Amino acid sequence: MAQTEIQSQNQSQQGQTADLSELEALSDRIWQISQAQQGNAESLLQILRILESLHKRIRDDLFQPALPISRHELFNLLRDIETNGGWPHIYRMKINEICRYLEQPEESDS
Repeated sequence: MAQTEIQSQNQSQQGQTADLSELEALSDRIWQISQAQQGNAESLLQILRILESLHKRIRDDLFQPALPISRHELFNLLRDIETNGGWPHIYRMKINEICRYLEQPEESDS
């Protein structure tokens, strides 16, 4: 029985590793698409909007329902968040940060 549990855990870890590899490949592809749009603010903004929408869907539809219901499990989750990089957040530039770019002198073509 213990051997079966160990095999099950190993298979689960292998599945998670495969999922993470696939996610890393998707991340690399999104980065390539973004680089191809370098200099095109509208296209890059659309990419950011899509990523923000996906973040919201995962958070609202999958993550929140998966939150622990016991104090012990919640403590373990919070400890993991603190230990492994904090809470995921999509940062939005403020308008005044964007306006700083307007204050920079334009480069002349001469």
